[in-house]
Amino acid sequence: MSDFIPGLGVVSQVVVVVAAFSALIFVHELGHYLAAVLTGVRVERFFIGFDVFGLALKKECKGTVYGIGILPLGGYCALAGQNDDPRKERQTGAPDELQSKPLWARALVFGGGVVMNFIFGFLVLVAAYMYGIPFIPAALGALDPTGPAAVHGLKPGDRILSVDGKPVESFEEAAEAIALSGAGGEVEIEVSRALPDAPVEREKLAFRVKGRASSLRGNLNTIGAEPARSRIIAGIVDDPAFDRSLKGKLAAGDEILAVNGVELPENMGHLLPGMLENKPGGMVDLTIRDGRDDTVRDVRAPLETYGEWDMGMRVGVSILNVMRDGPADRAGFRKGDLVVACQRPRDDEPLRFAKVKDFQDIVNESALRCVKVNFTRDGKELAALVTPRFLINSADVDPETDTLLGVIGVMEGDSGFRVDRVVPESPSDGIMSAGDYLTGLNDKPLPVGMSLREMVEDASSEKVRYYIRRESENGGARAPFEGVVDANLLVELAPRILEEYRRPMIGVDLAQGPVVAVEPGSFADRELGGLQTLQGGRLAMIQYSPDLASVTIGLAFPDGKGGNAVKRLTADTPESIVDAPLAAGLRSRLPVSLKTAEEVIPLSFAPAVAAAGRKWVDLSLMVYRVIHKLIVRTLPLDAIGGPVQLFRIIKIADDRGFAYFLYIVALISVNLGVCNLLPFPVLDGGHLVFLLIEWLIGRPPPLAVREAAQWVGIVCLLTLMLTVTGFDIFYLFTGAG
Repeated sequence: MSDFIPGLGVVSQVVVVVAAFSALIFVHELGHYLAAVLTGVRVERFFIGFDVFGLALKKECKGTVYGIGILPLGGYCALAGQNDDPRKERQTGAPDELQSKPLWARALVFGGGVVMNFIFGFLVLVAAYMYGIPFIPAALGALDPTGPAAVHGLKPGDRILSVDGKPVESFEEAAEAIALSGAGGEVEIEVSRALPDAPVEREKLAFRVKGRASSLRGNLNTIGAEPARSRIIAGIVDDPAFDRSLKGKLAAGDEILAVNGVELPENMGHLLPGMLENKPGGMVDLTIRDGRDDTVRDVRAPLETYGEWDMGMRVGVSILNVMRDGPADRAGFRKGDLVVACQRPRDDEPLRFAKVKDFQDIVNESALRCVKVNFTRDGKELAALVTPRFLINSADVDPETDTLLGVIGVMEGDSGFRVDRVVPESPSDGIMSAGDYLTGLNDKPLPVGMSLREMVEDASSEKVRYYIRRESENGGARAPFEGVVDANLLVELAPRILEEYRRPMIGVDLAQGPVVAVEPGSFADRELGGLQTLQGGRLAMIQYSPDLASVTIGLAFPDGKGGNAVKRLTADTPESIVDAPLAAGLRSRLPVSLKTAEEVIPLSFAPAVAAAGRKWVDLSLMVYRVIHKLIVRTLPLDAIGGPVQLFRIIKIADDRGFAYFLYIVALISVNLGVCNLLPFPVLDGGHLVFLLIEWLIGRPPPLAVREAAQWVGIVCLLTLMLTVTGFDIFYLFTGAG
């Protein structure tokens, strides 16, 4: 949008939102107006915007007052003899009053606004498709290695063809279909994948993927996948060191064609981190297509180094929250405790850590085995024993997946646990197969109502006996194992935690705590001032110079006013780290972000009409799908949005161009029409319901009934509007969603 209102930023977005909303209201009210004129109903007032303080521009013509109000957030079409408040209706019996018209005419007048919204939305969609709507293809980019997509076998580069049998063309459509399946919902995903020996050819594959709740607004269902990235630079990291070194070399809009002489495939920008992560402190040779004049040039640019090594600072780990009835809660931990060390059975003495991850790794390695944890509370150092476990209610872990055996599947009641996939290099690899059913363990059938992980945890030891039902090669079931119904195979497996599934498992939310100790003779002791300088500070940042010669750390100290003051300390990076940065755990990246991959395919008139028709139907039904999900509570109420969400949508349109803005206007127009058809008395749908009742019983509903229904409708709508606006404000200030 800023293309046609340049240089106004937020002001332009406000102007465009108001203009778009006013245009949609005008279209809606124009529908009522045209239907009234067509049926001979007199229009008393036709206004766009509200007449506040009598300052509207007005003009009377042939008995109708036309006006433009100074508050451009609505509009209305006042018809003779009609009022939204039944008590204020004044009919004189004149033939040009609404109530004097037959039922079909009144239905046409009340439905005229909705019809116009539908027609307008369809026409705008046609224009958008002809202009060329930019869309993000449904190709997978980077995957969360522990997320459902990766766990169930999807790979970067896969292109989603359908979700639960519904074809999808864009990543947004795929994400919407997955989100509406409900947090933790299972979806069938069909993808096309390039063949290893013939990248041009693709094969179709189907996966059953059980999602998990996202951390976004509404805890929508997600599979842990990002869209494919383009090669086009979206921005440069906000760091003065790189601002200077990259100035004149890289800029937003430039396209990275090759990295160190190796071509970066188009729409495969997610490969860039893997191509550069093993060169900390180094430089990279890039082939760039300039985003301004399309010239191609070679650029040598520094890489940003990130990561930490053991500087000798020992920190406490702050407990921000304790999950009720979790292992930490049962062990006696409280919010505000500061963990300072822990000791596993094999350790000779308590281990102090340098960061939260060190503590998490120690705990995760010790799943199902008791760990001694040292912590401070009220100035005293205490100790407690805790047994880490998988947290069944954690949004990070699929409750139907057993990450101790390495099998992915679903509990199917009395049938047992259906194995859909076996994780490579897990205890079950080479022993169990997709299609097997686990039916018992340790001489007992699987109890109904528990997840497999709970059962494995309860039975865990060095070896656990598992009973499996597997179809024989001729299609018949083998003879059942004696003592366990429908089991025919017996295996013994030693449960263990797989590296890719390691999660915090004592039921606490953690944060990096302050420095509590410094190793004598360490880098922190020699170069950073030792415990006297560092004690009580929380590590806020660590930054390396582009050549890795120096390192700057930021420590946040309480300022006594409820905030923090950051103290920066800079020192030469030790030669041992400069000489072997990879061994020290450092990695590198190009200090830029890449745009998502987008495709723009302008259509001629006939294909645009067909595409607009399909999208119009989908947008119309989407409202009802969302309402259904809200009613059955697979979609929480805070997933829907109000005015702030509208501004966010407009911001997306601003970033993606005029055609996408047209698409958003069409979406809102269709949604406005569908929502006005809902059977609330104050909406057009409510009026149509009253007309239906009048047709069925032969007379209008009693005034008392209409008045009561009107108030109920007003209360419901106001409650909904206040609720979604409240969620908007909450998420605006908390930064979520």
